[in-house]
Amino acid sequence: MLEKQFNPEILYNRVVHFYMDKKGYSKEKANEIAQAVVQKEAQRRICKNEKCKHFSHDHIRNAETCLVAECDCHEFIK
Repeated sequence: MLEKQFNPEILYNRVVHFYMDKKGYSKEKANEIAQAVVQKEAQRRICKNEKCKHFSHDHIRNAETCLVAECDCHEFIK
């Protein structure tokens, strides 16, 4: 089973609108928060194996094997 591909634009827009609409933050403050959230989420989804560094959606979820042909990563390292 493959993980859904990470789309930073969708996450960014959702976070900005949440903080502006629901929390009443300024546009600038909401943008700062959204940038931090997107960066943290992107780092969380990158394999920590030094030889790999591919996103989690490039790995098979159950077997954790990397799908990139030239990569010999056999486990997604968090």
